[in-house]
Amino acid sequence: MFRNPRIIGIDIGHHSVKAVVLSQNKEQLELTAFAEIVLPSSVINEQHSVNTSALLSAIRKLKKSLPFNAKTVALALPDSAVISKVIQLDTNLSDEEAEFAVAQALSASSPFPVEELRLDFFPLSSDSFTEPTMTAPYQIFATRKDTIDSRIEAVKKAGLTPKVMELQTHALLWLAEHAAEQSAMQDQWGLVDIGKRHTEFSVKPSGAAAYHREIAFGTRQLRANSFDDSESMQVFSPTPDQAEAFTKQLADQLKRQFQLYNSTHPRSVLKGIWLCGGSQHVVLDDLLTRLLSIEVQWMNPFSYFPCSKKLDEIASNSFYSQYAVATGLAIRGAAE
Repeated sequence: MFRNPRIIGIDIGHHSVKAVVLSQNKEQLELTAFAEIVLPSSVINEQHSVNTSALLSAIRKLKKSLPFNAKTVALALPDSAVISKVIQLDTNLSDEEAEFAVAQALSASSPFPVEELRLDFFPLSSDSFTEPTMTAPYQIFATRKDTIDSRIEAVKKAGLTPKVMELQTHALLWLAEHAAEQSAMQDQWGLVDIGKRHTEFSVKPSGAAAYHREIAFGTRQLRANSFDDSESMQVFSPTPDQAEAFTKQLADQLKRQFQLYNSTHPRSVLKGIWLCGGSQHVVLDDLLTRLLSIEVQWMNPFSYFPCSKKLDEIASNSFYSQYAVATGLAIRGAAE
């Protein structure tokens, strides 16, 4: 399955840029390196484009902690930066005709002119169709050119080779799938990524499309009441009362999402969730387990990969859930 010898997953966040390097060893992936550069200020603007020069500086610093021969990169875009649609297309269209039809479909619904967008589209699985049809469903993804180009430019200027541009949710689901396989897990688990501005709930039910919801709730709620917005969440230690209050608010937000998911996927009822993101000191997993009445665990993505003894002594620490997206991207890139 995996043909690339070494791949870097790079997660560009508001507070830091994180990188995870996975290497192929026979039939399994191994953890080779990981690193994080904390940003003096966010490199991402409100339109989801990045400050190329600031990002380039961060990536160059990251490279110093990564293997010299690791060059191939997988990147992610936030789901809110991407237009996602499913449309029906004539099965007899040529590639050029299909691209024109996709552009026409987007022009009616996109808030941006089509010429300002980069498009990707592909036919969805037709395994359920027993007879030939005149049309078929196609998945469309589109985003502003500058959203992609600004990231690609920084990576290339740093001497790296961008290969994959994935949705952040999909990166998390690649990690969840790998974790479930390595753990021989049979029950349905989802991922909850707790960020500064939003919390992402993602799950991939068996035999169904990925389920994703973005919740307008994040650590900024606690930050606004506790300390200056420029201070890093990673060095903040909330009081027990603050952590308990934030966890209860998070539980209230998640309950509604879990009820909606379970009602629409009765055959894949959620049995547990992995938590990820950089808020390990803010969310009380034991309390969240009781409030949600399902199993809750912090995700340590590095625990699902073999690595050197020296690196294992570092990676075995449970507080590495902030590397979840970068790890999922590295898995995704290795599968190309």
